[in-house]
Amino acid sequence: MKCILRGYGVNMTPQQKFIARTQAADMTRTRGTSTAPQPPREVMLQPGPRGILAVWSLPSGFNSDIVRWRVYKNDENTLFTEIADRGTRQCFVDATAGSSPPVTNIFVSSINNLGVESTKVQAQGKAATEAGAPAMPTVPPGYNSGSGYNKNSGYASAH
Repeated sequence: MKCILRGYGVNMTPQQKFIARTQAADMTRTRGTSTAPQPPREVMLQPGPRGILAVWSLPSGFNSDIVRWRVYKNDENTLFTEIADRGTRQCFVDATAGSSPPVTNIFVSSINNLGVESTKVQAQGKAATEAGAPAMPTVPPGYNSGSGYNKNSGYASAH
């Protein structure tokens, strides 16, 4: 971890140097850095009923600035969910099942405190084969996202 400490070492006692280094390390952990964090490692996908379970590991090396994860479905621009807990390293992604489920692309990235995103790690998987399983329903006509507040019903719809 590189850090520029103004006046560091100039007429400082060993105790003052220790305090300055500790404060710099604490600031880095609290605020993050402008450098992109390392991407997650060992992204693995497991088929599940009508979906895919994505699991991954923390990056090796310096990873204390990671605070969130992003999971993308189908392509690198379609955000499926953002996980605001660095300790949670798994996500169930809805996918179409059936007798021959299609391949689904899943991308996982890490985010630091400043909101800087790592490169995305891609994995491909399929939902478990289920004979006679219905396909995932699509968004009904007239709705644009399938989530949010429905003015007509007065209820918040589930996501």
